[in-house]
Amino acid sequence: MEKLRVWRDLGVVETIYEEEHEDFSTSPSLSLPPTPLHCRVEAWSMATGCETDVLIHIEGSHFHLHKDPLAARSGYLKRQLNKLSEITLSPPLNITAETFALVADFCYGAHLVITPFNVAALRVAAELLEMTETNGVSDCENLQQKTEDYFRRAIDLSREYSLIVLRSCLSLLPEAETTVALASRCIEALSLLEDGDGVMSCIDDLKTVDAEDFQIVAESMQERLTGSHDLLYRIVDLYLKVEKYYCITLTGRLAGGYRREISFKGG
Repeated sequence: MEKLRVWRDLGVVETIYEEEHEDFSTSPSLSLPPTPLHCRVEAWSMATGCETDVLIHIEGSHFHLHKDPLAARSGYLKRQLNKLSEITLSPPLNITAETFALVADFCYGAHLVITPFNVAALRVAAELLEMTETNGVSDCENLQQKTEDYFRRAIDLSREYSLIVLRSCLSLLPEAETTVALASRCIEALSLLEDGDGVMSCIDDLKTVDAEDFQIVAESMQERLTGSHDLLYRIVDLYLKVEKYYCITLTGRLAGGYRREISFKGG
């Protein structure tokens, strides 16, 4: 019952199981892997009398879409598609074909089902693709606002769902941190749960992060935690018990503008 209550608070209790079982193929032989998106594209073509006019490649999948709905929602796609009718989304854009299918569906006006399992990927995609437009509707949320609001609610709701979001953030590093500081915000949220002990539940997950990505998260936390750095030092110390041969150096500023460097060494 507790899980149902939490899902209901997030507004996803009726849809989570449907999404988990949705069939999604990234076979190169399929131009539009997700059936819902394919139907929306066909409906758009029939309503406007316009055939698809852009082709977007991502992870071996090929999306035949219309320029106008994409450009109306995404600043990045608007710029790219003004120059080319065929583009490839590849690193440093850390966006999977599955996530892009949801983004494209949103551009065509679909109701976007956001869950703790996909909010990090959608939030990063919204930032990278500059999804700040509302398609001309004044009371309509853009994808950045929509995913940011959901992210904040999810990480504040419970330790369980904070951990789900954090784990998905870690698989999206470094972009998840360099764009909108998702991982560090999850850690901070966990530190406020269960009298501060909530953060201990994420240590095993942080141990799987490579040293370079962990450094990025640590530096981000240092910038965000302008008061006490106790949480940051605690996380770094626990991480270095695993990475025994790594050194993390954090640079800050003291009163008067003097620089201060603090080094942590494993071992």
